[in-house]
Amino acid sequence: MADQQMFPAFVLFYHRIATHSLNDWSIGKKNFERHLDWVSKRMLMVSLDEIRVSQLEGRRSKPMAAITIDDGYGENSEHAIPALVERNIPCHYFVSTHFVETGEPFPHDLSRGVPLRPNSIEELQRFAELGVEIGAHSHTHVNFGRRLSNSELRLEITDVRKRLQDWTGQSIDYFAFPYGLKQNISQQAIDVIFESGFKCFLSAAGGVNWPGKEASHLQRIHGDPGMAALKNWLTYDPRKIHASTPFEFAFRTTKPQSALA
Repeated sequence: MADQQMFPAFVLFYHRIATHSLNDWSIGKKNFERHLDWVSKRMLMVSLDEIRVSQLEGRRSKPMAAITIDDGYGENSEHAIPALVERNIPCHYFVSTHFVETGEPFPHDLSRGVPLRPNSIEELQRFAELGVEIGAHSHTHVNFGRRLSNSELRLEITDVRKRLQDWTGQSIDYFAFPYGLKQNISQQAIDVIFESGFKCFLSAAGGVNWPGKEASHLQRIHGDPGMAALKNWLTYDPRKIHASTPFEFAFRTTKPQSALA
């Protein structure tokens, strides 16, 4: 029998839930709903805060799962958010503020010739009123794996937190790295994230969060369109206790500084 304290926490991430022009970062509405129903029958659906607390406490009474959505696609207001609210499932919604402010499509959609609409500020405010937690996903969906100046980091991290707090009235405590693989993350960016007042950052390279492990960094699993990969990732197996993606970064600044002005 598994040790109760060693139940895992899974953080799933999605981007665009839609019914047309599906691509590698989209999932159909029906498939998304199947994911939600399958996971919620087997695990405690929780917020990122609840996962962080259980990480710090070093124990969980049962497996946990959290839903996160990245980028900020307009269609999520039609499909993803209603499905989550209807099921009373918590969600953290990470947005890149430049596209919300301007209404410009993401470059990766323009390059495909499919200029999809991003969310508006008004939509984010409505999500917040519905209980959805808003999170930061940079300003311009930048790759933090490349060297950025202090002013660029301020724009992409510190200023984003202030914008989102002003728009939504929420405390913005979580930062999800765009792309989210090890090569898209830098110690320089991590330091500024914590200096700016964030509690935690999220990666996207796959991996399970075990109680007693790091609470300032949560690992996430991509919500692939089918069910096979989802079931494989989320099926509890004690052999997976040490299965995680190693990150050779310090999760807190060694000499805490005040937030960048």
